[in-house]
Parts: sequence; structure tokens; C-alpha cells
Amino acid sequence: MKSLHTLLKIAQRKLDELGVEAARATNVLSEMNEKVAGIRAREQAEIATSMANPAYAAMLPAYRLRVRLQIDEIGVQMRAKEAELAEIRERLSAAYIEKSKFEQLIEQLRVREDAERLAREQAMLDEVATNRAGSMGK
Repeated sequence: MKSLHTLLKIAQRKLDELGVEAARATNVLSEMNEKVAGIRAREQAEIATSMANPAYAAMLPAYRLRVRLQIDEIGVQMRAKEAELAEIRERLSAAYIEKSKFEQLIEQLRVREDAERLAREQAMLDEVATNRAGSMGK
């Protein structure tokens, strides 16, 4: 019984560690999304500035190309992180199934022990009743 509880604790620890790993990956993805939003906002500000100043307008196409390349690079990183997160979620699902199996085994063992205990108690009560009935008949 103790070994099952130990295995359950190990499975829970693994589940917790994977949850932390998934949270970290999600935070990185969120930061990447914020970075893209910041780049796009800065691009819009530069476009507005270039409308007011013709000297800046000549540099705008090169700037927008650089912005597109930055966003593409971040997009590649995001896809890699999303794939990593999907793999973590698969491992998380498998770890949850493993933990559930241990919980079920522990519950089955508890039910079996309860049934055995009740059977022993009933056997003792039957023996007491048989002894009483035998002593009354004398």
C-alpha cells in the first residue's frame, strides 16, 4: 500500500513539474505576442511620423521590410514554442492518466481491505453467536 502512495506522489510531482513547464512555455509565447504587438505599434507610429515628414517617407519601405523580417523571425520562434507546448501537453495528459491509474489502484486496494475487514468482523460475530448458541443448549 505504501508503495502505491509513493508512486502516486511521484506521479503527482511529475504532473506538477510538467504543469510548471507548460506555464513557462505559455508565458514565453505571451511575451512573443506582446513583442510582435509592440513592433507593429512602433511601425504604425513610424508610418504616422513619415506622413508628416517627407524625409522619413523615403526610408519607410526599408523600415517596413525590416519590421516584416523581425515579425517573421519571431513567428518561427513562436511556432517552435507552440510545438514544444503541444508536446508538453501530451506528456501532461499521459502523466495525468498515470496518476489516475495509481489513484484507482489505491481505491481498489482500500475497498478490498474494507471488504476483508468486514468479512473478519462478520466471522468473529458468527463465532460469538455460535458459541452462545452452543452454550445455551447445554
